[in-house]
Amino acid sequence: MVMTKSDINQRDRILLKIRQASDLPAMADTVHVINEFKASEDTSVTDLANILLKDYSLTTKILKVVNSVYFMQSGQVTTISRAIFLLGIDHIKQIALTLMLFDQLQKSKSQTEIMEAIIQAFCGGVIAQKFVQDLNYVEEEEAFICALLHPLGKVIVAHTMPEKIAEIRMTSAERGISEEQASGLVLGISFEEIGTTIATEWNYPQKIVKSMHHTTAQDIPANPREDQKLSIIATLATEMSNLLATDTDKEGKKEQIRNLLSPYIDILPKQLRNIDGLINSTVKDFNALVAVLDLNLVKSSFNKQLDKWSETTEQLATETEVLSFKTDSLKTIDTLFSEEAENPESIFSKGIQDINNSMQASHTLNDVIHIALETIYRGLQASQVVRVLFFVKDINEPRMVARYGFGSYVNETKKWFVIRIGKTNDIFNLALSRDADLVVKDTTAPDIKKFIPPWYKEKMPIAGYIIIFPVTINKKNIGLICIEGSTTGFSSISRNCLNYLKILRDQIVIATTQSFRHSDTLDTR
Repeated sequence: MVMTKSDINQRDRILLKIRQASDLPAMADTVHVINEFKASEDTSVTDLANILLKDYSLTTKILKVVNSVYFMQSGQVTTISRAIFLLGIDHIKQIALTLMLFDQLQKSKSQTEIMEAIIQAFCGGVIAQKFVQDLNYVEEEEAFICALLHPLGKVIVAHTMPEKIAEIRMTSAERGISEEQASGLVLGISFEEIGTTIATEWNYPQKIVKSMHHTTAQDIPANPREDQKLSIIATLATEMSNLLATDTDKEGKKEQIRNLLSPYIDILPKQLRNIDGLINSTVKDFNALVAVLDLNLVKSSFNKQLDKWSETTEQLATETEVLSFKTDSLKTIDTLFSEEAENPESIFSKGIQDINNSMQASHTLNDVIHIALETIYRGLQASQVVRVLFFVKDINEPRMVARYGFGSYVNETKKWFVIRIGKTNDIFNLALSRDADLVVKDTTAPDIKKFIPPWYKEKMPIAGYIIIFPVTINKKNIGLICIEGSTTGFSSISRNCLNYLKILRDQIVIATTQSFRHSDTLDTR
């Protein structure tokens, strides 16, 4: 179709209105920062984890999604670090960005339309996972994210121009065309083009941008590329979610979904031919995900449509005698108290379990150290912790250098925080020479000042606490944990918390001993 000058002007006006939406520019800046973060030799797990840990709510939601969608069978994941090791930096980035984006959009004044669009997008993500469970060429988490973001254009329009959504829906029904086609007629620009344009401007990975393209059976080449396969999955998942949202009766919807999937039946798993089973399992997993994310479905018309399958789903579970750990009546020990507000002791105990799971799964020593440090940092938030650093002994010089850390200005601190090993009586050398865990409640106290190295006082002149845990194996110091915080926060550190800190240090010692036996070494880059 040839676009007229009037079409182009309308398209530009719509995009300008979206870009000028009051909250989207600020959101775009944050999205851009995270998307610019690239996994390379110059970055580390802690760099990304530090960015995410600044937002407690986001951290909690990421862990909930990881546990509910991906790793329910692999033991509970309680730290961002382990989530990154399991899924990879890129996948965690996209989960974080999507949750952050949707969380921000939920605050929109146009609550009804935006919530419907977001809820349908999440359902599409669940459906995409169903599509790829037995396929080797697409990963479940990647399919979930791509399907979730596939309707980004519609979600943005629902946020910025909610009145247009009803018009698009009416045009779609009157003309017997898809909402995607109707969006182009009403807006002068389709949902797809809005989504891909904004995603590109926000620096989303090209693989995700390309998966936003609406792909039909006629568009599929003989040997589709990976991004084309993702686009097919995301398109089908989004369209099936749209069909579930309509007022059509159950039998009518099943027939529509059967017709939707039939052209693709050769490239989708055979079990998808059982439409009843596909819908029932989708509704079940979608309800579990919605519960985890605390989405309010009370006024959702989409949820009312899904409720039509609830009775069937319950009957299916009864007939097959399936026990679900996602109900209130039956829980695993790990999930029994998962909905309670986190406190320091629960964070520490979960982190210790996370390390145990990682060690059993043969994760590297560096992985274990990352998880331990993150657990310490999160567990001491109420104690006004500033930084948690892990030092390793330099093999060429008598000094300890900081390799990993969580908290404020970690990368800058690593440059100056170098512990010279010698016969001095500063607190760091005292801890190392005596293999003693030391606590300094106030670095400016008169009776402790002389034990604080001049270079440390120069960089940290204000009052603060320091907790030092040497990491010693066979009477040899190989590392050291240093925790820094505000003096006023020290009083909230309980005896139990200090015991947990010792346990975490001991886990690092055990992991280090095991790694030496297998010729694993600390990453000293």
